[in-house]
Amino acid sequence: MIARLAMGLALLFLLPSGRALAERPPVPVTVPSEIGGYDYDRGRDALIAGETVIALAAFDRSCAMGNMKSCYNAGLLNEDLFKTDADKTRRTTALASFDRACEGGFQRGCVAAAGYYRSALSGVQDLPRALVLLRRACEAWEADGCGDLAEMLHQGEGTAKDFEAARRFFILGCERGGRALNCFNAGLMALNGTGGPPDRLAGFDYYHRACRLGSAKACGNLALEYVQNDWNPEDFAIGKGLFKMACDKGEMIACKNLGYLAERADPGAAGKKQAARLYRQACDGGEGEGCRSLGILASDGIRAAGHKRDALGLYVRGCNLGSGRSCYNAGLMYLIGYRAPTQLHTGLGWFAAGCKIGDASSCGGAALAALWLGERDAAGGADKAARWVLYGRNLDPASPLLDSVSDYLAKRTAEPPTLQPDRG
Repeated sequence: MIARLAMGLALLFLLPSGRALAERPPVPVTVPSEIGGYDYDRGRDALIAGETVIALAAFDRSCAMGNMKSCYNAGLLNEDLFKTDADKTRRTTALASFDRACEGGFQRGCVAAAGYYRSALSGVQDLPRALVLLRRACEAWEADGCGDLAEMLHQGEGTAKDFEAARRFFILGCERGGRALNCFNAGLMALNGTGGPPDRLAGFDYYHRACRLGSAKACGNLALEYVQNDWNPEDFAIGKGLFKMACDKGEMIACKNLGYLAERADPGAAGKKQAARLYRQACDGGEGEGCRSLGILASDGIRAAGHKRDALGLYVRGCNLGSGRSCYNAGLMYLIGYRAPTQLHTGLGWFAAGCKIGDASSCGGAALAALWLGERDAAGGADKAARWVLYGRNLDPASPLLDSVSDYLAKRTAEPPTLQPDRG
């Protein structure tokens, strides 16, 4: 024991002093770091501070060192800059940065580059290359690569339309955590049975996902599915809540539908007043059907919707916003002279606008206006009326209004019976 202690003391005194230890060179330690990471961090910090030019320079340096995230970020910054200044060469620079990021394995760069190759405005449209890049990105698990590829297959961009493949890739884009639009389109195709058999449960699921990801349109479409079960108070309440959510997010057709539910729940003055407020919100937000519904309330004398004389203006506004049924109501008021002078030419113009938008009833109105005009001048006639009916039949072969108009035309244009001599 004493011998061991003596040995220990000897070793202790043989060690160098503290000063000697401090003067020894440190042992090199290898710390893994990202290529171009310093400039990447500088670019990120400058971007947060709003110093775009400094950020772009830093990302460019980092990209030149091989940092693919920096190449992608440099592309985004050049893209933003060419949107706000006259230097259109930045478009080419942005595409080059995205292409480099893609070739380096950063798949979001492939998706961004494909966007340029899809667009005719880019000056470098190359749809086959866009398809290649998006397939590569999707195979590498980039969700929005799958979603954009699905769009091209659905629309037939650079390839034959393939709804089955489009549906499959929209589902992949949703399942892998992509944007809300992928889930919305997956839900829409599942419910409509496009690219495969209808699947109501899957459609509901994808709409729910898209709604949670912020798609107001998905919330609104999901609400429609729920309120169809008006026999089920719980489902109806869920649908109403979803309409409210979509309306609050700016989906104006949802505000219009919420107004309809309010009117249906309380046909009295209070319900119509609440409906008028929601219809006005939808109309002011650019939804033509909201203007039409507000016009109907106004023509019914609901003061919250306006005066009766305001109805025509609301129908005209709705028609200009793309509501074919609003065009029909405007044309009808001129056709029959309701709170407006009878003007067949003007009525025909509004009916024609609605028919061209796709409203079969407006085609029927145009047929009547054309027939009556033919009795007064050469601007109309039975032949023109028949063409309007044919146009409407192409839109809706089962339209009851077109049936009535066809019967009316047949009676008005039938040859009078020939009188036979009395041979009695």
